[in-house]
Amino acid sequence: MNKAVQTATAAHDTTGGMATKISEAAMIAKLGIDVYIVQAGTDHSLKALNGEPKEEMLDNWIGTIVRNSKSF
Repeated sequence: MNKAVQTATAAHDTTGGMATKISEAAMIAKLGIDVYIVQAGTDHSLKALNGEPKEEMLDNWIGTIVRNSKSF
């Protein structure tokens, strides 16, 4: 699964866009730490910050967990 992911960054985005976030998340996940990507300011982000696993979150939870595949 080494397909390239295409992303775009708006001119006003000073955070590096999704490509930077995904790259950083992958490096953290390699350390065995789950990374939650969710919309800020939502109940989902609060649950992610509290470390609740996706299985314990709301059924309509929308987000992404980046996890080391060796941890399965």
